[in-house]
Amino acid sequence: MTLDELNSYEKPSDATRRVSIFTINGTLKDLETIAILDQRKTEWRSMWISIAMQFVVGVQISIFYMSMWPYLSGLDPTADMDFLGWVVAACNIGCTFSNPIYGWWNQRTMSVKWPTIVGFIIAAVGQAFYGMVGVLDNNVKWYMLAARIITGVGVGNLAALRAYGATASVPHDRLKAISFGTAGFVFGISFGPAIQAFFTPLGENGFKIGPIPVNMYTSAAYLMTILCLAASVFMFFFFHEDYAGIIEDKEKQDNEFMKVPKYDLGPALICIYLYMIVSMIATNIEVMSTPLSTVLFDWKDSQSVMYNGIIESITCLVSVSINLLIGFTRIGKIDKRIQIIVGLVFFLLYHLVNYPWPFYPHPLHYIPEGSNTTVVGGCLPSYEWCAHTSRVPLPVYIFAFIVFFGIAFPFVESPAAALYSEILGPRKQGTMQGLFSFGGSVSQFASPILATFLFQHSGYKYVIVTQICTLSVAFLLMAVFYRRLHPLLMKPKIFQKAVYKGGVFYAL
Repeated sequence: MTLDELNSYEKPSDATRRVSIFTINGTLKDLETIAILDQRKTEWRSMWISIAMQFVVGVQISIFYMSMWPYLSGLDPTADMDFLGWVVAACNIGCTFSNPIYGWWNQRTMSVKWPTIVGFIIAAVGQAFYGMVGVLDNNVKWYMLAARIITGVGVGNLAALRAYGATASVPHDRLKAISFGTAGFVFGISFGPAIQAFFTPLGENGFKIGPIPVNMYTSAAYLMTILCLAASVFMFFFFHEDYAGIIEDKEKQDNEFMKVPKYDLGPALICIYLYMIVSMIATNIEVMSTPLSTVLFDWKDSQSVMYNGIIESITCLVSVSINLLIGFTRIGKIDKRIQIIVGLVFFLLYHLVNYPWPFYPHPLHYIPEGSNTTVVGGCLPSYEWCAHTSRVPLPVYIFAFIVFFGIAFPFVESPAAALYSEILGPRKQGTMQGLFSFGGSVSQFASPILATFLFQHSGYKYVIVTQICTLSVAFLLMAVFYRRLHPLLMKPKIFQKAVYKGGVFYAL
């Protein structure tokens, strides 16, 4: 059999999955194919539970993004926008420290169940504390900061859940599994503010059950506490671990023609950078949407929370729909590099149309003297930049948020996460997936601090400029490393002649 004939050879479909080929001297042999993973099936029941848990993580992180400012400023008048940046970042500070720990835990024990359960229990404590800070009289802003750090330590279990999605799926299911996992997480991130908006009818004062305040802000925290505890119970009783996507050491020893080589570190780091960009943009936009829409459209706080929650919900539906299309249709077959570039283009379009161009209406309005944003919308007197800043038209703001964001996120985050897993190859990925989540957490930790500082002192223009610069770096990296951004190639034994087909080397 010639090399050309081997290239066109189709593997048999019987259970043994063995390929008959000629050696160089013409002797017929049966050699077990290197594509061991093709014999396996993804355990989709557990995979769907993992995806649901990623949704829960996303909700825990984002639910207070739009309501945090009015809640914080109402409880503690000493808190300003700079401190808001730290409170928003607090959850990701916790994630930054805990992501590598959960990833290492998964790597050493090959367990995702217990890291996930422990993480949700810790997150439940943080969410309950967040809802109860109103009971305290002094230093409320610091207690709120501590509550979000505790929650972040808990939801760092995302690293273990990501590792499971990457290692429990066989190669031909990998993009689907990671796309659905990403869809779950993005759906949670996007749906969180919508859940918060659902409680707005309770108002900012609400009522009390004994000393416990129940209002539009605290009710969401209590619900998240219950959700975390319910997720822990569900994981304990219904989750079964099955790592179908890993080639174990014994399998490598049994097949002399197969070894898992080192991965290419450069492309792996680029995937982490892409995830950092997505995390940065998502956090900045969701954090800034309430104060930004307050100054742009003169919405009071409760209106900003509700309207942005509605916009977020629609955006979420668009993103999840596209993630499902990636998982179920031929769109998912498009080169992942092309998908990423398409997503980056839509991110760039979003920032360009939301830049305060001089031909947009201006200037912005200041709130009347003696008023605050709980009663009427507009710029605070300290925002000097409002006097010379343009107003993005409301239809442009809504269209860009729903369409450009809705398309951009799934076309960058899902393929970047799937490509990262493929670059690492069929090996344990707990530690490296922890590093992947760590990169996103660092970005989510640093970006709101910078964004809120820029917003308070110079407006939202330079927030957009900063994000355009990071996107430009991503385009440059994609261009330079384009040819190296591909799945890990399995290699035959050294000196063994082979032909490459379908992501696998077949020995001759």
